[in-house]
Amino acid sequence: MLTTEQLDELLAAAPSPRYRALWSLQRWSAARITETLALTWGDVAAGHVTYRKATTKTKATKQIRCTDRLQAALDDYRQAWAEEHGHAPAAGEVLFPASGSTHTPMSRQAADKALRSTAKRLGFEGVSTHSFRRSFATGALKRGASLPAVQRVTGHQSLSGLTPYIEVDEVDVMAALAGA
Repeated sequence: MLTTEQLDELLAAAPSPRYRALWSLQRWSAARITETLALTWGDVAAGHVTYRKATTKTKATKQIRCTDRLQAALDDYRQAWAEEHGHAPAAGEVLFPASGSTHTPMSRQAADKALRSTAKRLGFEGVSTHSFRRSFATGALKRGASLPAVQRVTGHQSLSGLTPYIEVDEVDVMAALAGA
């Protein structure tokens, strides 16, 4: 799990607008890497990100409203994408294409390699593309979000599926005991 400060540091150190947008999407939508890599530009519109049921593990469509920071990262990336590919992105083109393509997504391995390299440079250990989901779930609960609200964002079908994502430390236990 990464703290808010570590997530901010990671985004600031992203090697390009592509990875800043990818990691921003994962950070603020708690999406799996495969779901995020499957996004097209048509899925990112009108201030929302739509994860289509055909691309989600749970086979359920999930829509997330863009935070200001997520929207800014996507706007910056849209410009960089257009410069790289020589045209504005069309709705059917993937957000994060493999090299030499606009319709085939980059691989999970390529996304993971960039993340681990950046995390290592920052001195963060144990970071993977799944860290964003864990960090979102734990952070949202610590900020006072309800379990059902977190479950809605992560897309877990049950609370028992969500629970392993939540890290609890001694401070959390003592806070719970203090309220008893």
